Amino acid sequence: MADWDVRELDTADEPSMRRHWELTKAANADRPFDLVWGWETAWATYSGGRKDSDVHVLGAFDGTTMVGSGELQLPLHDNLHLAYSEVFVDPAVTRRGVGSAVLAEVERRVRDAGRDTVVVEVYAPAQGPSPNLEFARAHGYTPALEEGMKALDLAATEDRWDRISEEIAGHHAAYRLVAWRERVPEEVLEGYCRLQEAFNDEAPMGELEVEAEKWDGARVRAREERLARGGLTELAVLAVAADGEAVGLTELARSRHVPWRAMQSGTLVLPGHRGHRLGIALKLANLRSLRQAFPAVSHVFTGNAGNNAAMNAVNDLLGFEPVERCIEVQKRLRSDADGSAADG
Repeated sequence: MADWDVRELDTADEPSMRRHWELTKAANADRPFDLVWGWETAWATYSGGRKDSDVHVLGAFDGTTMVGSGELQLPLHDNLHLAYSEVFVDPAVTRRGVGSAVLAEVERRVRDAGRDTVVVEVYAPAQGPSPNLEFARAHGYTPALEEGMKALDLAATEDRWDRISEEIAGHHAAYRLVAWRERVPEEVLEGYCRLQEAFNDEAPMGELEVEAEKWDGARVRAREERLARGGLTELAVLAVAADGEAVGLTELARSRHVPWRAMQSGTLVLPGHRGHRLGIALKLANLRSLRQAFPAVSHVFTGNAGNNAAMNAVNDLLGFEPVERCIEVQKRLRSDADGSAADG
């Protein structure tokens, strides 16, 4: 097996980042939809940097040719024990140890950073085995959370929106919905932060060893700047109770560089306010905003844990269809003093 040269890349070097992005695309080419962010978004993010994570990109080289790559993100605001990673290999050189070499370097760097847990997203067919999951298991990673990835064909399903709106209207009449694009309004900024902090505690997280996040206005505005720099427009709707408390939120993002799709992120309704059809009211309002602002978007993509019965029911009603699975796998690393040879 070849001895691959794995080294850190300069995220300000456009050719290196372009090759990393190309490997990402190639490694994901067998998925049912192309959901990799466009090059323009990726380059803007790498070259502009992030304030919420310390990002490192690795390349595996055969001579002067990069044949594999990896990305390592170390959260800076919270979850300081965690590292998030991805590994990509040129399909022409799979099963030759490239991925293993990149992953070994990722884990070394995670230890050096004083972190003890690595989380990786693995995509798999809706049914059947996954070579990527087998690779992760072989290296000591265990499935911690599985989500069904779903697609919504807007043209095929929007004719049901009026009927759904009529059916749920009386259930959430006591709540006010606040919608926006790109920038969280100051009037709901504090409540927005509290909802983001509640997400990891309230949403199904399986066996993932994650803690609640820490959000404030500065983090929100920095994120908004990063999204805008990458050509992303975020659309959101927040639910406000009669007493002024922010109790529900949904968000999705559309890229001007890949204008046919939108990516759903979190949707959350706080305990004590569930049962009022707020989840579907929030998502339906956001879909209407999306359709009005960006009529070229044909599909919306989301993911739900299998045990999230309420959100799965919402998405089924809206017409989302399963297309693949996302399995978040994690590995608890041991320091050299603890006997790192036992890893995996």
